[in-house]
Parts: sequence; C-alpha cells; structure tokens
Amino acid sequence: MTEELATQDEGVAALLAFVYSGAIGSPKGKGVGYALAEATATNFTWVAALEGIDGPPVPIDRYRISFNRRTREILPPQPVVLSEQELAEAIQAATGHHLASSTRFTDGALSISYKIEVQERSDIAYILQLRHHGRVASMDALMTLISRTVDPAILPLPQVYPIPGEMGRQQTTGMGRQIARFIPGIVASSAYPRLSHQERLMLVRRMALAFQACWEIELPKPRLIGELAAYPAEDGSITLEIEPDRHHGLGGPFHSVRDYLRAYIRSSLVSLQRQQGIEEYKARFLHRIEDFVKNRLDDGIPAVVEDIPVVAVHADMGLHNVIVSEQTPTEVQAVIDWEIVSSAPYASLHRIIEMLFRKPAPNGFGAEYEGASELRDAFWGAIPDWERWNRSEATRVFLEWSRFGLFMKPEWRPNDLAPEEKDGYWRENIRVVEGILAKYSG
Repeated sequence: MTEELATQDEGVAALLAFVYSGAIGSPKGKGVGYALAEATATNFTWVAALEGIDGPPVPIDRYRISFNRRTREILPPQPVVLSEQELAEAIQAATGHHLASSTRFTDGALSISYKIEVQERSDIAYILQLRHHGRVASMDALMTLISRTVDPAILPLPQVYPIPGEMGRQQTTGMGRQIARFIPGIVASSAYPRLSHQERLMLVRRMALAFQACWEIELPKPRLIGELAAYPAEDGSITLEIEPDRHHGLGGPFHSVRDYLRAYIRSSLVSLQRQQGIEEYKARFLHRIEDFVKNRLDDGIPAVVEDIPVVAVHADMGLHNVIVSEQTPTEVQAVIDWEIVSSAPYASLHRIIEMLFRKPAPNGFGAEYEGASELRDAFWGAIPDWERWNRSEATRVFLEWSRFGLFMKPEWRPNDLAPEEKDGYWRENIRVVEGILAKYSG
C-alpha cells in the first residue's frame, strides 16, 4: 500500500500554526511572511519570519522551517544567519578586502542583509544579502550586463561582486550570497508620499525612462515568456536564456501570450482557493470563478493579445526597490533587488506602475493621489512609443484578462474595519471579477 504523503497545502497550514503559536517569537501585531525554499519527496522547507504589519522597515529574524511529509511534524527551526567569519570569507573572496565591521541591515522580502565595512577603504561599504529565491550567479551576470549596456543615468544599478563558486554553493545549500556596493540614500516608497505634486511628476518621468530601458534590452529569439536567466562565459560575455517561471510556479516557457495568461489565471485561482479568512468573498465568487476558468478560459482570450510586446521586465521594480537621494528625493540612485526578472508582456507590470499614482493601502489598491491623471500622463508621455502601445487594443484586452488574475484573490480583510471601510475594501476585486464574468460568461 502506497504511503500517503502530506500535500503542500497541509504543510503551509502546519507552518502557519507553528509560527503563530509563538515558536519563533510573539506574533502579536505581526503577519507571517514565508516562501518555499525546497521541496523533496520527504520534506517541504520554507524560509519564514514574523513581520510587522505597520512601522518602518527593520532587520527581521528569518528561519528555515521544514515539514516532514510522512510524520506531518514541523522540524526544529534553523535561524538564517551568517557568522562574522563567513561574512569575512565572502567579502575577501569577492573583493579582496578584509572585514572591518558588519551590522544587520534592512531586509528585502526575500533576503537577509548585512552592511559591511572593510579595512582597506573607509569611503565605501558593501551590502551582503543572503538570498533563498533569486539565483545569485544569474542576478550578478544580468546586473553586470545591464551596467555595461544601459546608460547608468537612466537605469543605475549597484555594482556587484560575484563570489567565486557561488552557483554551486547555492545549488548545494539552497541559499545564495550576493555582494553589491552599498548605495547611500533612502527607499523611494518612504519618500514618495511626502513629495509635492511637482516632485512626483519629476520622479514619475525618471521611473518611466528606467522601465523603458529594461524593455529595450535585447532578448533571445524566438519570443518566449518565462524567467530571464543570465549566464557568464569564460571570455566575459553574458548570454540570456528564457526558462520556466519559478516565482509564480507557472511553468513554461510559453510560446504565446494566451498560454501565459491561461497559466497565470489558473495559478491565481489556486491562490484564491488556498486563501484563508475571506470566506464571505469565496461564498460569493469562488464557484462562479471555478466554473468560468473550467469552461470559458481556453477559448475566451482574444487573439489580439498576441500583438503585445514581450520584453525584459524587472517584475518588482516598484518604489520599494528604488533608492533615491536623501537630499534630493527625485534623483534615482539605484534600482535594486533583481531577483524576479522575466521575459513577459510589458503590461504585466500594470500594478507596479499603477502604484506610482495611488496612495499606499492595506488592500494593495489605495486611493489615487490628487493629480493622478497628470502623473499618468507624465509617465507615458515620457516614453511616447510605449504610450501608443498603452492605448492599443492589444494592451486593453491583455489588461482585462491579466487584471482578472491579479484581482481574483483579495487581500485578507481585517475584522475591525468601520462599515464604510469594510464596504470598499474589496471594491476593485469585485468590480474586475464581475466585469469579466459578465462580459465573457454568456
């Protein structure tokens, strides 16, 4: 008789129960952030942390937590840290410099960060990030290629310092180490809400040029949709390849935009089915969405979406991954965290771009800034060729379907909201879902 192994959903449920029990710290006022690091025949392993829902970014204690699929037990959590000796060895191998001091630094969503000062140079510092999602060797090669070929005044990147043998080390340990030059400044997402309208217009135009610079990177032929990987050769050249999507687990690479959209929407449905704490929304929409995806999705997406440009995209190039000058916050110092880079339709970045025109909000879709229409015009007006695409039928139809996948699953709605806040919390989710069901279900 075949032994029945626990599913990933069962593992996630056990993981959340374990973390919320206080096993890695008090969960009061915090949420659980987690990402699958490894899946084997016997275990699921996540990198997980308790993360503050509000307040400024701070270093976060992250843990590797494994779930035994046979016994259904959580194994003892292992802190994700690097010792001072490990930091010193990595810095010396990559830069030739010797460690003077190290401090924990503000983390990204998928990394642990250290700020490193060295004995030889008092005028520079490094950031070492321990990454469990991004393939560091590919990230280093891609960032190097962009730095060589794109005007740094338009798309500035921190210089990276590859650690010899890091590709093999990451394959063995599941964790990769990336070293980059520390860029002084502040995260744009913290400064942007405080800017004047004129300052936002300036920054929006600069962001548009940075997006355009990515979109103009030459991709390999034929046109495929998937994760963009970079491979360095011994002669110093760098080759780009399109590989299966790992971030959303879509598979691929996809030869058509319609196949990509179908995979994305089906993945979104799985996320909706797994989401907890939205029972009221599920009762209203889940069965209807399941029926629509089963019976209408394969033949429903119009062929015009195949005309949309497929380009290189930093899929997380929001203001939270942009460093600006503290003195002049409209000046972009660096675009960081190149973990999620794809060959994809340019309009797949709609939500990231849209956040330039909206206030931050827990439901992910805040109210528009005053003058939002002028901000949009400034963004697209800075890149006129793309403004024409943005007005095209191909883009309009693509956005209709991609937004269905994007808004299908709402964010968890807090129980203590005032009635007027509660009514509007899922408004955009409901509008998008109702719209596509009404238009294409007949």
